[in-house]
Amino acid sequence: MTGSSRTQLILQALEEASSQNPDLSTFYTFHRALFRTLAQARTEISGALEIADKEARQARLLQGQPLLPFAALPVEAERFAELVLDVARILSEYDPELAQQALPDGPAECLALARQRFEEGQAGGERDEPQSEATLAQASVGLALKPYLEWAAEQVLPYVDQERWKRGYCPVCGGAPDFATLDAEVGARHLVCSRCSSEWLYRRLGCPFCSTTDHAKLMYYPSEDGVYRLYVCQVCRRYLKTVDLREITRSVLLPVERITTVAMDLAARQEEFGKVQCSDSDSGSRWSVIS
Repeated sequence: MTGSSRTQLILQALEEASSQNPDLSTFYTFHRALFRTLAQARTEISGALEIADKEARQARLLQGQPLLPFAALPVEAERFAELVLDVARILSEYDPELAQQALPDGPAECLALARQRFEEGQAGGERDEPQSEATLAQASVGLALKPYLEWAAEQVLPYVDQERWKRGYCPVCGGAPDFATLDAEVGARHLVCSRCSSEWLYRRLGCPFCSTTDHAKLMYYPSEDGVYRLYVCQVCRRYLKTVDLREITRSVLLPVERITTVAMDLAARQEEFGKVQCSDSDSGSRWSVIS
């Protein structure tokens, strides 16, 4: 499937979801606009990605270091700054209160903030520390990075030995997961990166955020049809939405699943569970959950 075909399928699925849930029409309109803008930006990325040699890659992975450094991304400052402004406009239209917040002052500041956001979301930081809600500038820059990260991840992920990684953060960019799948064959769990959308194998038992394996502290709530599971951890008070591919016959588009499962985000937050503040595209954030 070509990138443009997949984009159209995702936009169509979001339109159908909006028709089926008219109370959430504004929510889906926002996500369609955002997805369309980011997808277009991805088609305009030019340049080559420099990938480390085999020995360097293996050394990084063995040390628990993600493969993708910020410097490897072909982010052109002027074009990136324009994308940041486009994203900020979409966010402000969805939440007018954001329009009063300041944006980065020019391409150089956009690029500096992008590097900062990338590094803040990498493994090894203070992942257990509560973080304040992202500002409009931070969210816009974080979202504008997404097409670059996804573009790079497609090239980097094939070099990851899935059986040897099995960590709670992305082997490509170091981001935390915001979704998971149980595969259709044996129900193996794969985490999905909130930043670059890479998928990687993870053990079935255990919280990817705090690593606890205490059965008494881990539980999940299945949907009535068994397709979805909401995993929660009583230790770190975080949650993970999951789709069980053994229980579903239709094709699954993960970018759509992240959005259409918003009710699970709301249910988790009502019980005071929260996500790692690592991705500005988090469907539990201020600009993507209807209050």
